[in-house]
Amino acid sequence: MEAREEGLRFPADAVYDFVESVFLGAGAEESSAKLTARGLWLASLRGVDSHGLRLIPHYLKTLQGGRINPDPDFSFEQTSPSTGRLDADHGFGHAAGIRAMHHAIDLAREAGSGHVAVRNSSHCGVMAYFAFEACREDMIGTAYTHATPKMRTPNGTTKFLGTNPICLAAPMASEGPFCYDGATTQMSANKIRVYGEHGLELPPLCGADEQGNETRVPDEVVQLLPIGDYKGFGIAMIVDILCGLLSGMPAGDSISDMFNDPLSQKRLLGQFYGALRIDVFEEPDRFKARLQDLAERIRRQPRRDPNTPVQVPGDPEKAFQADREANGIPIAERDLAQLASVAEELGVEPPRSAG
Repeated sequence: MEAREEGLRFPADAVYDFVESVFLGAGAEESSAKLTARGLWLASLRGVDSHGLRLIPHYLKTLQGGRINPDPDFSFEQTSPSTGRLDADHGFGHAAGIRAMHHAIDLAREAGSGHVAVRNSSHCGVMAYFAFEACREDMIGTAYTHATPKMRTPNGTTKFLGTNPICLAAPMASEGPFCYDGATTQMSANKIRVYGEHGLELPPLCGADEQGNETRVPDEVVQLLPIGDYKGFGIAMIVDILCGLLSGMPAGDSISDMFNDPLSQKRLLGQFYGALRIDVFEEPDRFKARLQDLAERIRRQPRRDPNTPVQVPGDPEKAFQADREANGIPIAERDLAQLASVAEELGVEPPRSAG
């Protein structure tokens, strides 16, 4: 059984306005407030609730604690015709990531491809948010970030790497972009917590206890298991090479903890963004039509379970987005209470439910 929290639904536009007002009211400069609000809103709109609205109280605490710079000076240095570095000045990772991707797109316009390494950043949410920017320009977007060490090392007893997600998005002919955006662990820590709150047993190969032994009891999970064992661990290490070593930031078990380290401590995270022009290889409309056809051929494959569709990466998120744009974004009762407290503290008008 899939564990997912539901709640009262709120109109999507009203939710975005609320989130933007929260960050502006908390003292973030306008661009950072808007870009961070849009990233969190998009995550919830697409059904990735673990990286959406529920993180707002934590982000506000990092602002108040001094971890996040509310008015960063994002500085960009072009290092070759197709590469550059962006210093996020310890601002919000969402805002830094969008700036970095826009630089990557500008580089790609001239050189065919562009890649930007980000340093001195912080948690940046879902990577699709950034990759989609390239798709608007008939480019393929890629995005990577390293994260708090939570992944068990194969044949090891302790955690070393983070969930280290990777993302690739590409434009399609008659629907939103193809998008693979996934962590290199079987399940996120937040999703495991949701299973525990619902009293459910975990699926196999998701978590391990303090000694590194697999457990299906959510409350016993201390370490996350990589997808495909050593293969997922290897992909996670590739992400750390791009995000930690190329950016000059800490890597592996030296990365700071998002929730357990002092909120005055800077994260020192790195991210890596790329944009690739389709037209330097193939006529864009032909590429998009062929990708559309590829996806539809996959979806038409025979089903083992007739009640479950065959999907390509990004299909579940597209379905969530269509539903939530039409019917509102659900906010779980616990998260709603926290957001109401935030609204009262900042003097911001909360959104009204859609029902």
